[in-house]
Amino acid sequence: MFKKFLKSETGQSLVARLAAGYIGFVHRTTRWTTLGAPPDGPFIGCFWHQRMLMLPPIWRARRRLNMLISSHRDGVLISKTIARFGVPTIVGSTNRGATDALRGLIAALKRGEVVAVTPDGPRGPAREAAQGVAAAAMLARVAVVPVAYSVSRAKFLRSWDRFMVPLPFGRGVMIWGDALPAPATRAEVDAFSAALKARLDALCEDADRMTGLAAPERGA
Repeated sequence: MFKKFLKSETGQSLVARLAAGYIGFVHRTTRWTTLGAPPDGPFIGCFWHQRMLMLPPIWRARRRLNMLISSHRDGVLISKTIARFGVPTIVGSTNRGATDALRGLIAALKRGEVVAVTPDGPRGPAREAAQGVAAAAMLARVAVVPVAYSVSRAKFLRSWDRFMVPLPFGRGVMIWGDALPAPATRAEVDAFSAALKARLDALCEDADRMTGLAAPERGA
């Protein structure tokens, strides 16, 4: 009965409200430092799925921020949660439902808006950048900006990506990485995706080092 309630519209709205309340509480009780800055104009901001939770309140490049979220039930819940921070959703993913998602991404970027993407979401493999990000950047002719955050106090779930749940009353760091120019041709997509992965991994390691967080090893 309870599981059925949680799958209902009312149940999901309640969970989203509670989740947004927790995220807001952690955000307000954490001492945040932001390093770097986003570029002017439209761009694609990328971060690993593991580090998604606190991005809605700490993201400072709003300029009509859109987040790519899957159509899966978990994605619907995430959409309801981030909507409470004024972040609209583009439905799809970088590896499932990619055609519709790509259209939505490009349309938003051409309107001069900003798009946020988890290149390994919604189901992995963890910390592997799907080629959809490179394709969207190439077609829209915009740069991709890697983003990472870390906190001094967190729990890691035993999910496919070891999802990070920050705890209140700690220190937090958000890092804007250097922009990656869009690949010029399809032949450059693999190299671009590898470079994006390397930069995201490096940013996460830098942020963890600054906060003193001991993140779990992949597969641990």
